[in-house]
Amino acid sequence: MLRASAAMETECFVVDNASSDDSMAYLKPLFPTVRFIENSTNPGFARANNQVLPLCSGEYVLFLNPDTLLPENALRDCLIHIKQQPDAGALGVRMIDGHGRFLPESKRAFPAPLVSLYKLSGLAALFPRSGIFNRYALGNLDEHADHRVDVLAGACMLVKRDLLVQLHGFDERYFLYGEDIDLSFRIRKAGYQNLYFAGVTIVHFKGESSGNNRLRHVKYFYEAMLVFVRIHYQTLAGKSLAVFLQLAIGLRAALAAIIRLVRPLAWPLADGMLVWLSLQFTRFFWIQQFRNGKDFGVEHLDYAIPFFSLLFVGAAAFAGMYDLRTRISQMFSSLVFAILSLLSLYSLLPETVRFSRGVMLWGSLLATWLVLLARKIFRHPGAESLPDVSDGLTVLVASERDYARAVPLLEKEMMDQPLLGRLSPEPGDEQALGCLPDLPLLAGQLRFRRVIFCLGDLTLQQVLPVLQTCRKQQLRFLFHVAGSRSMVGTQAMAPGNRIITPELSYAIEQPHQQRMKRVIDLFFSFVFFLTLPIQLLLQRQRAGFVKNIFRVLLGHRTWVGYASVTDQLPRIRPAVVASTGVAGAVSPLVEQKADRLYARNYDWWGDIRILFRYYRQLGN
Repeated sequence: MLRASAAMETECFVVDNASSDDSMAYLKPLFPTVRFIENSTNPGFARANNQVLPLCSGEYVLFLNPDTLLPENALRDCLIHIKQQPDAGALGVRMIDGHGRFLPESKRAFPAPLVSLYKLSGLAALFPRSGIFNRYALGNLDEHADHRVDVLAGACMLVKRDLLVQLHGFDERYFLYGEDIDLSFRIRKAGYQNLYFAGVTIVHFKGESSGNNRLRHVKYFYEAMLVFVRIHYQTLAGKSLAVFLQLAIGLRAALAAIIRLVRPLAWPLADGMLVWLSLQFTRFFWIQQFRNGKDFGVEHLDYAIPFFSLLFVGAAAFAGMYDLRTRISQMFSSLVFAILSLLSLYSLLPETVRFSRGVMLWGSLLATWLVLLARKIFRHPGAESLPDVSDGLTVLVASERDYARAVPLLEKEMMDQPLLGRLSPEPGDEQALGCLPDLPLLAGQLRFRRVIFCLGDLTLQQVLPVLQTCRKQQLRFLFHVAGSRSMVGTQAMAPGNRIITPELSYAIEQPHQQRMKRVIDLFFSFVFFLTLPIQLLLQRQRAGFVKNIFRVLLGHRTWVGYASVTDQLPRIRPAVVASTGVAGAVSPLVEQKADRLYARNYDWWGDIRILFRYYRQLGN
């Protein structure tokens, strides 16, 4: 915003609706020219914006969502365009998401009864280019051409200040969604036009203002449409639509609740069926090949196999098999844990109940293969359109000067993401891997998964055309303003002490990793205790080793953890050993980097490897 208004006389206001992440304390020192308004409660989008209206002194007012990026030409070109249209009351722009995809809410029609019916019935989605069935999103109008439309998006809406004062700003009966439709309607009713200006494109990381709760999003949206219809459509058709909307809200809420209940069970049920089939197939194969067609003669065997199938799926779930964004490698670890759990329990059963270790082992291995094959054929749970970049390469698009300033930040805050190199903004830089216009081609050749645009000498105007060209490629994009200590991307922005970035997520925070970490702690503590005479012969500090066994059993310690004491990483129990060995074995800077890597890429198998590597130090 400040870059886009650098050569203009502007005033900038930021309204905080009772955020709980200390974002105001973080942002205020960084932007002394911005006027911040802090609300103790969340009054909603409309009322928060109206708070600022009496304070504005400019000829025009720009309403702008916090999850947007403006190119350097945006304000200048918008003002030129709106001033050329004497009957213009408001102006909206072409919006794309963080992957370069056009957002259809950039231009819309009023939700008249028939228009709303087509949208609610799903006909708009079936015929996205239709001017009749998808009139709500004006699907028949070219997104790259200027139009006079009914509704503009409140995410970026430029309005004449005098007109806003005349209309008393947004209608505060709307909490979230609908207030821009209502204001657009009243602007048209006052005799002015709403301009869709395709000459400016902005990035809108859609959904950051409303969060990721899809049910709540649907509820707010339909309730906003209901308020609009009740206010502006008093005809019989409008009243009928209001009743229909109320029914739609109830049906969508019920459907969302059913889907939320059933969806988490779909994969476990499918996997349970695959495990049962695998064990049954192995059972009958074993009988035919090794027992001459004679069954095992174990009572209730037909009931035992479903029980073992349930146990297998339960153990896999405990190890994180069905958590969101689970990778194939993590699934394999979960399945190995399930196999070990199944075989361990089976070995503890009485001899009269056990029927064949071979069937259990080979049936479990067959089930593992089938489950992983099913994930390859069908998308595994939690899979998203975004690529998993935790193991991918990163390139930075920047000038040589901005690159030199950005690399220390990356190494300090995001050094766990491999940096492949730099792309220059323009051709002809022999020190770079390539240039920005070649990004789509280089992504396929060099196989990087994430792109960081460093906005300094590089402008957002240069980035946007290339970003849209890459919209179908499996890339994740981040934006960093040169000289700042922050990045923004396509997921929720979370302020920290020094960086705002969606990428700093830690695997050690995942529930299944926390569960498995505790299982590993308990398992090895019991093993060490049961074999204590042998362990004491091998340990260097015997008394400390015995104390550590009980500390871990009681939950006061974990066998593997951080080398340093820090509040910058997810909290875990104090550790006996770290990934670098005993605390103090390396420099504090190396310890901090190692701890961040440990938390970022945590996998419970890693704890096992570290325990074996530093086994002789477990008495420290």
